[in-house]
Amino acid sequence: MSIKAALTSCLDTFTNLIKYTETTNYQQSLTVPTSSWATQLNRLRKWASDVGALEPGDASLDHILRVPSRLSLHAIRDHIPELLNSIEGIAKEIIEDDIAAVEEKYEGASDKPEILLEVLFGCIRSHVDSLEGGVAQWRGRVEIEVGKSE
Repeated sequence: MSIKAALTSCLDTFTNLIKYTETTNYQQSLTVPTSSWATQLNRLRKWASDVGALEPGDASLDHILRVPSRLSLHAIRDHIPELLNSIEGIAKEIIEDDIAAVEEKYEGASDKPEILLEVLFGCIRSHVDSLEGGVAQWRGRVEIEVGKSE
């Protein structure tokens, strides 16, 4: 899956999660406020903008990371969609299963659903941190690898 496709799907699902957190059901639990989820969505959007993940053609992150025979760039290219798919999966789980079902699914992981939501929120925040933190490192590798291929 391309980075652009994974990101587009992730952003759509994450936006739906924000809408879900504005519902009465979620507001009653209010363990992780809607504003906290929205902050992570905004960070993800900023990351996407900074790296050109949604850009078309040669300016896209997918294109930049297509340097032939450079394994380090292939690993980066494969890792980004994995992180995005994980973020999307967590968001879908919260939306589709509802809080009570998520609590049941992870029975034993926590006695309280609010702790579970905080853990899921922490996972999303950690994945966004990884994407943001990797920007400078990935850019440096891309410049080195592209320079080698020329």
